[in-house]
Amino acid sequence: MSNVHQFTSKDLILEKACQWISAIDRGLSEIEKEQFKLWMMQSTAHQDAVYELAQLWDELAVLNELSSLFPHRSVKQPQKKRWAFSSAIAASLFAALMVCSYLLINLENGYNEELAKINYTKIYTTKVGEQATYVLPDGTIVQLNTNSLLEVAYSKGRRQLLLSKGEGRFNVAKDASRPFSVMAGDKSFTALGTVFNVQRNNSSDLELVVTEGKVMITDPSVAVSANDFKDYQLADNNAKKVRKINANIVISGEKAIIEQSITKPITQLSVDDVQRDLAWQNGMLIFNGEHLSDALNEVSRYTSTRFELSSDELANIKVAGVFKAGDVEGLLESLQTNFAIEHERLGEHMVSLTQQTKS
Repeated sequence: MSNVHQFTSKDLILEKACQWISAIDRGLSEIEKEQFKLWMMQSTAHQDAVYELAQLWDELAVLNELSSLFPHRSVKQPQKKRWAFSSAIAASLFAALMVCSYLLINLENGYNEELAKINYTKIYTTKVGEQATYVLPDGTIVQLNTNSLLEVAYSKGRRQLLLSKGEGRFNVAKDASRPFSVMAGDKSFTALGTVFNVQRNNSSDLELVVTEGKVMITDPSVAVSANDFKDYQLADNNAKKVRKINANIVISGEKAIIEQSITKPITQLSVDDVQRDLAWQNGMLIFNGEHLSDALNEVSRYTSTRFELSSDELANIKVAGVFKAGDVEGLLESLQTNFAIEHERLGEHMVSLTQQTKS
């Protein structure tokens, strides 16, 4: 009989809870506090595991910090015997505390080595007009935009994600042994520890914005190992190697546009450009000289409403402004006020736009 322990979902939650308790004990950074809150919000099972372990940890500072982060929940009355811990994880109180101590060491590297050995697969989706944030088992934070579909597959040697549609922001936990790749259409975006945004318009038209670190763009058929990526990060010194595998390196503050599967020249973004491209992460849309037809196409990503324009002249009007994503009424009011553009509802989900002629 094999002695290899088969980890259950409860075991994984317990290990992650141990990691967070250890982190609280040594002191959370502001970023870690936000990550912890997001993880706790994902499931009541996460909350129950943390509060039970907090009692076992027996450090007043941990209980005080939990009370500060979650003032509306009491830590004095944790639910008893909710967890049926496996014997391999917590055969005793001592074993449970030893697991937590062990995880504290791995926390310095930004990931849990035990979880690195576990296969993890899951599908995340958002509806039209919906946005959601998820924390993956390694601590990576994913924020999905409207109407998105993301498939996650972690293995011992690789973290592989497939963005089938939509848009996502990826704040990648550092793990030098497992490259992190997001496949979208016919491109793959690989990073070790960085922050980047991928928008999939269709299988051959994509956009990448990097706000921290470096990301490599390759064809999905190119298998990039951890050691390879470390070499490729030195783009200036490895230009021949990068060209050999048909890869592009995009660094912080840069944007890559892929049209018809061809990567256009990488562009440097201004602060305003970055804010405009990533405004969706704050539930907003920012336009700065886009044609009205393009702006309305962007608005339609967040709502079931579609727009019909009466003329090419109207479609080519350049618009600017800040709008709340999905706020169709606010947009229509602004168009009427600033451009004398009238609207007529042709049905529940169709709006016709015409511009008043000057007398």
